[in-house]
Amino acid sequence: MMGQASFFVLVLLFLGITGQTPSLDEVFDESIDVDDILDNDRILDTYLKCFYGTAKCNTLASAIKERIPDIFSTVCGECTEKQKGIFKHVLVKFIPKRPDDWELILKIYDPKGEYRPKLEEFIKS
Repeated sequence: MMGQASFFVLVLLFLGITGQTPSLDEVFDESIDVDDILDNDRILDTYLKCFYGTAKCNTLASAIKERIPDIFSTVCGECTEKQKGIFKHVLVKFIPKRPDDWELILKIYDPKGEYRPKLEEFIKS
């Protein structure tokens, strides 16, 4: 996510297009400084637009977008402890900074509100 990456980065961080679901190691690339993305609104906006489906995705953003449903539904249940730490850091930093964007992400990826309580519990843990 560095130079051209962003959010999940949430979030979230990645691979070349292979036609397969990206692995969590590709999504949570530990060599990427997620703060570089979260602290750069231009880069972050590029990723968010990809996640919203309103702009083209680069390879990393596309990989993150593809894994968001799994990561949310399991609250990073398949993640290593280090990956969970990265995910939690992203959420703790992103949500207060961009609450409206967080709500839109939840509306898109958790339309029934099923994952939100567990995500909130994870953030507080």
